[in-house]
Amino acid sequence: MKKRSEVDIRETWKIEDMYKDDEAFYNDIKDLWEKASDFASKYTKIDSKESLYQSLEDFSDIYGQIGNLSTFAGISMEVDTTDTSMSKRDSFLRNELAKIGSKLSFYEPALARLDEDLLKEVAKEYKEFSYPIEQILSKKDHLLSDETEKVLASLAPTLQAPYKNYNDMRYGDMEFENFTYEGEEIILNHNTFEEYLEADPRTDLRRKAFKDYHDGLRNYQEANASIYNTQVANEKRLADIRGYESVFHYLLARQDVDFDIYENQLDTIMEKLAPHMRKYARILKDHYGLDKMTYADLKLGIDTDYEESLPIEKARDYILDGLSPLGEEYIGYIRKAFDERWIDYAQNIGKRTGAFCASPYNSHPFIMTTYNEKMSQVMTLAHELGHALQGIYSNANQKALAADMSMYFVESPSTAHEITMERYLLNKAKDKREKLWVLTTMIGKTYYHNFVTHFLEASFQRDVYRAVERGESLTALDLNEIFMDNLKKFWGDSVDLVEGAELTWMRQPHYYMGLYPYTYSAGLTIGTIISDKIVNGDDEDRKRWLDVLKLGGSMGPIDLAKAAGVDMSKSEPIEKAIDFIGSIIDQIDELLKDLDMYK
Repeated sequence: MKKRSEVDIRETWKIEDMYKDDEAFYNDIKDLWEKASDFASKYTKIDSKESLYQSLEDFSDIYGQIGNLSTFAGISMEVDTTDTSMSKRDSFLRNELAKIGSKLSFYEPALARLDEDLLKEVAKEYKEFSYPIEQILSKKDHLLSDETEKVLASLAPTLQAPYKNYNDMRYGDMEFENFTYEGEEIILNHNTFEEYLEADPRTDLRRKAFKDYHDGLRNYQEANASIYNTQVANEKRLADIRGYESVFHYLLARQDVDFDIYENQLDTIMEKLAPHMRKYARILKDHYGLDKMTYADLKLGIDTDYEESLPIEKARDYILDGLSPLGEEYIGYIRKAFDERWIDYAQNIGKRTGAFCASPYNSHPFIMTTYNEKMSQVMTLAHELGHALQGIYSNANQKALAADMSMYFVESPSTAHEITMERYLLNKAKDKREKLWVLTTMIGKTYYHNFVTHFLEASFQRDVYRAVERGESLTALDLNEIFMDNLKKFWGDSVDLVEGAELTWMRQPHYYMGLYPYTYSAGLTIGTIISDKIVNGDDEDRKRWLDVLKLGGSMGPIDLAKAAGVDMSKSEPIEKAIDFIGSIIDQIDELLKDLDMYK
């Protein structure tokens, strides 16, 4: 692959839209310091409705500025991990923000100590701050003394270090050995394996790549386990220090989700989704005529010869057309994303795997992906554009302090985008083979990745935290065993869990983001229902969804889902989404029979 400096600039994002140069970036840090210092001096005493409201306004402004700086420093590293200057800049900012956070740490405890009637009066009169005030009241009993909060804030870089340590190890230290296949040198790294090799239709090549890639991961399993143990130990200690019932309650409080909803969601998916996916594994085996179905074969596509190469211009046209029911203003933002370089889709050395969207409060969104001209990547683009549009509408209609949706809801707009695109393609399908192509994209890309992959992460993560609650410290072998146990429970005897499958836990950074993995199934459940309304509903349905996007983080995720017409406090929506997945798999099976495509 090319170095970052060698790729076509049109394939990169215009990061200078945030800060034109380093001088502007460092000047903004200096400005933030001054605002934080002024804030700490001005609000040592809050004794009136007016001073409380103004403090919230000023704090929200600071919060938005912190988000801009953090986004700029953080995402700059993601596209080129070989550039050490980016890492140094991010480290500098983290240290400065820790000092600033320490300076501002008095504020939440100060609000929590205010007369409750005053807080409720301001929440009632100034609706834009009602949910942030509600959140303060909900964690009132878990806030500590000013001095303790100050110390914890100053330790932020240390407490957040495992995420950086993991990325440094994954993208800085991990090495894999290339190999030769039929006279061709096969380059093996994170990007080539996850974007190409694990779905390669050549069975011997695919399984060889799987083995070699995971053999490479195994060399780092002890270091990875050490990093992950530090993460979960930090979270458990903080949960205890703040007086939460468990580490689960501590992490779920950040999302404003009840423990029972979390537990029920995971249990329902394990029980009801697994049978459908076991059938899908059998379909893959029979379609390819495999000697046996192994874990290294699960990312195979179906009828891959049908799929055409899709240059980025065609991907753009598909997305604009597929999402057009959401209106011209909405589509206009998507055009801007492509035309004004909000998207970084280049392939270069040092670029991290996966994809994400960052939506800083005072800027347009930034999307990172690696485009390989496959329909799966068109869906990834649609997914990340869903995050982008949510960020645009939330930021435009909420204060910075109330703009960020709960992690529990945040995957809903993105997955709604994906499934809307797929429903659009399904409606356009000219024949059975094209319909098969769309249906297999829905399962192989959207539902497999967002429901199955992330669910298995979530189930593994739950078992890890359960062990932590029991006071256990887990070795790499323990983590391997926990992940393998979850794979066995989900796949049963439908898949041969070959050596290396147990190391899948090493492949995601989600474990360093709290209870993030399970939220994908919540988002996909909501997204499945919403996409049906976008495609098959009326203008009122679509307006209702846009109004929900505008709400941002102004209410909790369960209430936000109810505003969208989905009651996530019950099992029915999840079961409905799982039934939909099952119906797609059944259709794939029937189409393969009709087209005589089983071997």
